[in-house]
Amino acid sequence: MNGTHLRGRAWIVLAAALAIGAAACGSAGVNKAGSPDARTTVLTLADGEGDISNAQPFAEAVKRLSHGMLQISIKRHWRLNDPRWETGLIKDVQKGDVPLGISASRAFDTVGIASFQALQAPFLIDNIKLEQKVLNSDIPAKMLAGLKPQGLVGLAMLAGPLRRPLGLTKPLVGPSDYRGVSIGFRASAVSQEILRALGATPVVIPGDHDTSGLDGVEGHVTNMLESFDVRGATLTGNVVIEPRPNVIFMNQRAFGALSAAQQRVLIRAAGQARTDGGVYEPDGPSVQQICRGGMNTVVASQAQLAGLRAAVQPVYRTLESNPATRAFITQITAMRQAVGGAPDAVSCPVGSEGSTQITATVTKLDGTWEFSFTRAELLAAGPSPGEDDPENYGHFTWTLDRGHWRQTGPGGSSGVITNYGTYVVSGDKITFYRNDHEYPGSDTEIWGPYFWSVYRDPLTLKKAGWSGRDQGPTALVVKPWRAIGP
Repeated sequence: MNGTHLRGRAWIVLAAALAIGAAACGSAGVNKAGSPDARTTVLTLADGEGDISNAQPFAEAVKRLSHGMLQISIKRHWRLNDPRWETGLIKDVQKGDVPLGISASRAFDTVGIASFQALQAPFLIDNIKLEQKVLNSDIPAKMLAGLKPQGLVGLAMLAGPLRRPLGLTKPLVGPSDYRGVSIGFRASAVSQEILRALGATPVVIPGDHDTSGLDGVEGHVTNMLESFDVRGATLTGNVVIEPRPNVIFMNQRAFGALSAAQQRVLIRAAGQARTDGGVYEPDGPSVQQICRGGMNTVVASQAQLAGLRAAVQPVYRTLESNPATRAFITQITAMRQAVGGAPDAVSCPVGSEGSTQITATVTKLDGTWEFSFTRAELLAAGPSPGEDDPENYGHFTWTLDRGHWRQTGPGGSSGVITNYGTYVVSGDKITFYRNDHEYPGSDTEIWGPYFWSVYRDPLTLKKAGWSGRDQGPTALVVKPWRAIGP
C-alpha cells in the first residue's frame, strides 16, 4: 500500500566536480511535434521505490536548466522483490548497467563504501531539525567524495525519514525487549550491528514484506503504513534508531562522457533541487493514520533510553575506529547539543477518533457484503459528473474486518480492481480511509462520513451532511449491501 504524504526531499550537497571518467549515455528525445529529437540526451535513473518523489525535484531541475536537452528518466521498482535491492542497484550503477541511481545512504556499506556510516550512529540523529542541520553543513560533500574511489560520482544527498522500532509480538522499549528476538531491517552493515548489540537477531526484510517469524521491524512510519499489517503492533514513539537520507549518484565513466555543459547542468540541478524539494515533513500525520489502522504507541523511560544507548557502545567503538567517521560523529554530536538533542517523539492522539474507534471487537459491520447496480441506477442516485465511469457501476464485493476494509469491483477496460484501507465508526456514522494509492506523495482519500444501519440482513449507507460537496463514492449508497459471508 502506498498512501502517505511524505516526500523525501531537500538538503542537496554537491560532490560531482570531485570525479570524472569516460563512458556513454543513451540519447533520445521528443521534439515539440512529438518526433524523436536526436539532440536530447536522456539518462536513466534507477529507483527501487515505487514512489519517485525523492528523485523528482532533481529530474525536473535537469530538464528545466537544460531547456529539455538533457533529461532524467526515473525507472522505479528497480530490482522489484529483491530484499537487497539497494545493494544490487548500487552495483548496477558501478558496472554501468544504468548511469544514475538513488539509494538510502545506509546501503553503501554493503558494497564496501563506509563514508556515510556516521549518519547511522545509533540514537544520534534522532530529530528532523538535527538532520537538516547536518545535511546543511560541509559533512555531506565530504561523504559524497567517498564515492569517487568506487567509480561513482555523488550528486546529491536528500533528507529522509527517521527509523523507529515497531514491535509485532511485543513492545520494543528497553534493552531487555530486544534480547533473543528477530528484528527485520533493510540491508546495512551498521544497522545489522546495532540490532546485534541490542541482543536481537537481524533479518533482512523479504521483498514481499512477509513479517511471519519476526518479532519486530526497524523502519520508518511511512514504510510501516504501506508494507505491514500493523494491527496490534506497538511503535516506540520516542526512540529513533537512525535517519534514512537518500543519495543520488552516477557512474563515473558515464559522467565523464557528458559534455562540460551537461555536467554543469547536473551539478546546478542538484543545487536547485534543494530549494524545489522543500522540507521533509515530520511523522505526525502518518502516525495518526497508522494509529487508525490499529497500531499502538508506547514511550520509553529515561532509564530505558539510557540503557539502549549503553548497549550500542560497541557499535560506536567500531565506527570510531575509522578516523573520518570519528570526526563526523564528533561534529554531529556538537550539532545535536546545539539543537537540544531531544528525539522527535510521536504517539497516537489520546481520545482521537482513530485511537478509540478501531477495535478488535466484532460489530454488525464486520463481514463480507456485495451489491450490484447498473449505470442508470447510479445516475439516478445523483453522482458527481466524474463518477459516470464503468469503474463505478457493476458488481462490488466489500469485506469489513475490525476497522479494515477491502473492495473488489469492475475496473472498466482493466478488469477487476481492488481498493483497501481503514474505517472509523462513530455512532451511526462511518468514514472510510483509502490507502491503496500508487505512491506515498498522494494523500489518503477520505470517503464520508456516511450514515450506516444494519437491519436483519442489508447494510444501508447514506450520505451524511455533505452539503452538496463530493466526499466519497456515490456507488456506496445506490443500493443496500447484502451479507454473503462472515
